[in-house]
Amino acid sequence: MTRRLIFLTGLTGEALDRVVRAFGSGVTIVPIYDRGALLAAPVDACTSLISFGSGVIVPADVLARFAKPAYNVHAASPDFPGRDPHHHAIYRGATSYGATLHIMTARVDDGPIVGLETFLVTADATPASLLAQANDAGMRLIERFGPRLLEAEPLPSLPDAKWGSAKTRRADFQNLCRLTPLIAPDEFVRRFRAFDGGPHDNLTVEFYGHTFRIDKRIRPLVRDKNLFAEFTEDGFRSLLRTLEAGGYRFARYGERPDGRHLLWRHDVDVSMHRAARLAEIEAERGVVATYFVNPRSVFYNLLEPEIEVLLRRIRSLGHEIGLHFDAGAYSTATWTSDSLESELRREQSFVENLLKASIKVVSWHNPDQSNLLDFDADEIAGMLNVYAGRLRRDYAYCSDSNGYWRFRPMGQVIREGHDRLHLLTHPEWWTPEATSASERIDRAILGRARKIRRDYDAMLYRGGRRNVTAADG
Repeated sequence: MTRRLIFLTGLTGEALDRVVRAFGSGVTIVPIYDRGALLAAPVDACTSLISFGSGVIVPADVLARFAKPAYNVHAASPDFPGRDPHHHAIYRGATSYGATLHIMTARVDDGPIVGLETFLVTADATPASLLAQANDAGMRLIERFGPRLLEAEPLPSLPDAKWGSAKTRRADFQNLCRLTPLIAPDEFVRRFRAFDGGPHDNLTVEFYGHTFRIDKRIRPLVRDKNLFAEFTEDGFRSLLRTLEAGGYRFARYGERPDGRHLLWRHDVDVSMHRAARLAEIEAERGVVATYFVNPRSVFYNLLEPEIEVLLRRIRSLGHEIGLHFDAGAYSTATWTSDSLESELRREQSFVENLLKASIKVVSWHNPDQSNLLDFDADEIAGMLNVYAGRLRRDYAYCSDSNGYWRFRPMGQVIREGHDRLHLLTHPEWWTPEATSASERIDRAILGRARKIRRDYDAMLYRGGRRNVTAADG
């Protein structure tokens, strides 16, 4: 009796002819392309079932109709059972890949493994190239075993071949294709390569109930790198060199040195990370500065372990820490000496207890939005006042408030050669790359949010807990 093979597949043309040749002329091959045709196909004692390149899952009752073992060629290594394995292999950085021949059971990619074909994954591999190579490896398995797959006795299983524990579902693919604004840049690159690097626009992002698909045909915006280039780390170094060339000595608040000098101040409004980086750049050039920190900031929390470490790092580099007082954090409309001193001493004590060090100087946050400029004494609440009338009168002042020169560029003010300078920068504006001020704020906000998200995900992972997503239902 002629042996008959029901071949559940997606192969056509030359690929299907290659399968026919592998089994020889004594086998009748019946290609099946969908579940309905599979259910309707007649089965007798001489009929075998092999699946290769099909998305149809064979029901347990259909498997039970076959007297002979049924085989599946999984176009992936055993490490990657389940759906979309070529995408997950790229995502997980697989160094080897291949195809797996196994006996079909009621559970997908779960039966005994009887054959393997493997190859090394090259650095330039894509999901499409990996799938093509895996399909070719699967074809080699068919050619290697051929008619043996039609015998009544099952092929012996490979003793050391085991399925990976992470069997991927379609929902896993969908989850990894669904991006949020909190995705880190390196993670985006990784997902783009693994899930959207080919012709398909798989990656999506949701905003306010609407889903947007990334269209790779749209060219990225080309930015003029000269725009905003002054506000970069290189621009910051340039300011320091200009000050050094002008013969300025970096003085601390409370000193009254003779000769040309400046008070070099940083109000840390948004980013302690940027502050720590500028502190390192200054230390490389032997420069000292005063960093004013805001205990009421909505952009960072002085009690967060990472922020505290950065603050201590700034201090360890020889810089002074001051209090940046934010009147906007209070409901007080008009400050009096008593009400202001009370809150100043409370915030001063908080920072001193945190750092185990004295806080001797204070600056105002957005002083033009309250009556704080009315307080122009040299000291207030036992701290030096950087808005004292004497400093405002005797020093040439310049600030980078809001990420641009509101009055005159700082470099120009320095070159004018004033004997006494009072210069204020805000660390968030001075980034490695040139971007607009608004983008710098986004950078700080999203950077913090991404860190919190990573910490949350890591906590779930350490605890062995599920990270439930919308695709989980």
